[in-house]
Amino acid sequence: MTVHEDLAQGFLEDFQKEPSAMTALLELRDRHISGDMNEGDIYGTGYADALGSSARFAPKQWPLHQHAAFLELHALVGSGAVTYTCISTGGAPGADADREGNAAKLAQTHPRFTAHLDMTQNGADADGTLRWEGRLEVSRPTGAFFCGSACRNASQSILVKPANVAASSVPLEVGDSWPSRTLMHLIQYGAVARWPYGSKLIWLFLNFNRGVDW
Repeated sequence: MTVHEDLAQGFLEDFQKEPSAMTALLELRDRHISGDMNEGDIYGTGYADALGSSARFAPKQWPLHQHAAFLELHALVGSGAVTYTCISTGGAPGADADREGNAAKLAQTHPRFTAHLDMTQNGADADGTLRWEGRLEVSRPTGAFFCGSACRNASQSILVKPANVAASSVPLEVGDSWPSRTLMHLIQYGAVARWPYGSKLIWLFLNFNRGVDW
């Protein structure tokens, strides 16, 4: 196993000690397998693939420790420990081998940000970096939900509060990346940017538990 897979295995072993945690893990795994995690619900279309994805293995084929990492990420977002913001690009990423094509799309990233793609990625920790200057305003979930219009529907929305993020440079992962790698970046660096296959957006995740200047 890699370092990030070992990390995910540790979370799985912790969950296995708590029946309620394992119940939550299996319920979220079933939701993910059924596809409703990417159907534009309260977290938005593309959310699940931003947490982690694999073109080679469908979610039903994932090892259980990757579902554990996925649950941990989802719980961190839901509690407000981690927040995310979406950033426009020049399109969805192509194959990994098309570095020049992907770099051209990243050159069209929202002007507030600079996305750099490692053109060789020879053993690097990430596919590139995402940088921004000046403070960035984001919405941070509070862990609470509300019904925006109880008279018209019963759907819930996340209750958020504003937060400021200092200028920084964070790892960028393009295309497929296991949830355990996303989680490792959030723990190690306090942030990670994900540009998953099929998405025209970069998903910037920020870890407020990391203790960095967010």
